[in-house]
Amino acid sequence: MAWIWSLLVICLAAAGAVIAFTLTRVGSGGRAQVFARLSIGAGISAVGSTLMYAIYETTTTVLALVVGDVFMVLAPGGILLALRALSGRLRTGIVVVASAVVVVALTTALVGNPDAVLVKVSALLLLCVLTARETRVAPVAGMVGATILLVVYVGYAAFSLGRIVVGLAFGMDSPLYRAVFSIYPTTAVGIAAVAATGVAVIRMAAALGPHGGPSTPHPESGYRVNGWLVSLPGGADLRAAFGGATASRLDADLRDACEAIGADAASGHEVTTGVSSRQAFSRVLRAELQSRGWSESEIALVAIVPDGNGNGNGNRNSDEWAP
Repeated sequence: MAWIWSLLVICLAAAGAVIAFTLTRVGSGGRAQVFARLSIGAGISAVGSTLMYAIYETTTTVLALVVGDVFMVLAPGGILLALRALSGRLRTGIVVVASAVVVVALTTALVGNPDAVLVKVSALLLLCVLTARETRVAPVAGMVGATILLVVYVGYAAFSLGRIVVGLAFGMDSPLYRAVFSIYPTTAVGIAAVAATGVAVIRMAAALGPHGGPSTPHPESGYRVNGWLVSLPGGADLRAAFGGATASRLDADLRDACEAIGADAASGHEVTTGVSSRQAFSRVLRAELQSRGWSESEIALVAIVPDGNGNGNGNRNSDEWAP
């Protein structure tokens, strides 16, 4: 029993850190608020599953096992929904997670082990694969936290696939299954997954702005060209989201692109000013950044606002992003 109480303590610590940190983001509004709430739900589910398994170990009550399995599915399911919320694609994710929960609950309650274990692990495999895929979708692609989640969920998906293959091929009572997928290695993998997920969520919550993208730009750190101020999110936010090396590369590329556009303008190819000129300027900037290998999610980070000292349209919204 000591193992499960140790796991409960670790889950409580990781989930508590996630909940305490993301609660500060709940009132921020927009997609970041939904991300925070769903991340909190995932953390609560991780703790709840461990607590229910502890109760089941001491009471052998089927209801505790059913609730524990449901919470175990909701833990990765909550992270999947949190990521999908950032890109505004919650509906399909809710259907998938809800279906997984219903199937797992019914098989645990009505079928029992070992078939119920295979169904639960299969559901976890599906959710882990979907979550790993979601980390590669804008606006989170490239974030350090998203990369951590990618590694965690690819790893847990591989572990779950191994459990299924070995269980079906050799049986859950086989020496191989007991050696690799018994309660102790499974617990160790679960501890690592919960702890790493907590770190990833905290890093992403710190980097996200209220609308679900990286936090708002700092115009004073931008580059002035053709009456526009072009900037990335503040240096600390950018480094938190993408890491120091990528942040430095993005900043250097943006500076070079602005210098190239400025040189063309000086040669007589200046982009005209006014409302329509921003669209033209954005197209020119996009082409420059794409030529330097920028992805669409990286280009989406760039903000173009009127330069108060230049010729840009002073009525443009200060948080308008490059298309």
